[in-house]
Amino acid sequence: MNNELKIDTRMGGQPSSITIERDHTVIYIADMAHQAITYKQLNQLSSTNQLQEGAKDFVTEYEGMPFLGPNQVIISYVTLNAIFFTDSGPFGETSVENPIGSVFMVDVDGPEIKPTALAYRCLAHPSGLALSHDEKNLFVSETCENRIIRFVLTNSGIYAFSVYHQFSGRFGPTALVISQSDFLYVARYEFSVGNEHDVGLISVLNPQGQLLENILIPGSPEITGMCFSIIKPTNLYLTDNSNGSNRLIKCVIPLEDKDEEKKKKDKDSYKVK
Repeated sequence: MNNELKIDTRMGGQPSSITIERDHTVIYIADMAHQAITYKQLNQLSSTNQLQEGAKDFVTEYEGMPFLGPNQVIISYVTLNAIFFTDSGPFGETSVENPIGSVFMVDVDGPEIKPTALAYRCLAHPSGLALSHDEKNLFVSETCENRIIRFVLTNSGIYAFSVYHQFSGRFGPTALVISQSDFLYVARYEFSVGNEHDVGLISVLNPQGQLLENILIPGSPEITGMCFSIIKPTNLYLTDNSNGSNRLIKCVIPLEDKDEEKKKKDKDSYKVK
């Protein structure tokens, strides 16, 4: 909270995403290097120099097949206690010509901890994830196809999915986050060229999948993660790896209004720190 960075623990792998369990006692980690979703008790995190117990494997395979490398992980709290994660492997492992990425769900309260495939080996680098507030819609960035996929929880309890929004230009969407008003914020990734033309782009979609506006983030085209503050919901935090900068950015978003005309008028009032 004081803008001081410290290492709580070393994971010994390549963590690409974390999510916190509803009781705030366990964190789940998407570990690309270990090709697994791992977990760790929060009370094991410490600011001391004592050796900390490493993260333990939660799920490592699907029906005997190892994961390519989990990319993003999120957890639901309302409809069911479940973990969702994308499995893309390192960049280049899945692509338009080799769409073998997947989306999985794990029921934490189930009799057996095992993943269920919502989409299996059919996506071109699935990355970011976001759940609607009613948790009936799961949004997934399919980066190499430059589009957002939506998984809908039907009344029969199964997930059906289709294309929610197709983008053009830039490389493709990565990080996703849902705002208080159920607007979907989409980080539009582009490779950094290292000059004044490097600009990050976040697109805002309404619940109908229509593009409302674009937010420009100067010097940050390679946005990899996004998160709204719970305490201050107008604060949007971004992780950026443009030119190896490894930055954490705070973007102050004006209060949202369901009235899209009013929101359109306020589109130029964003501030970036």
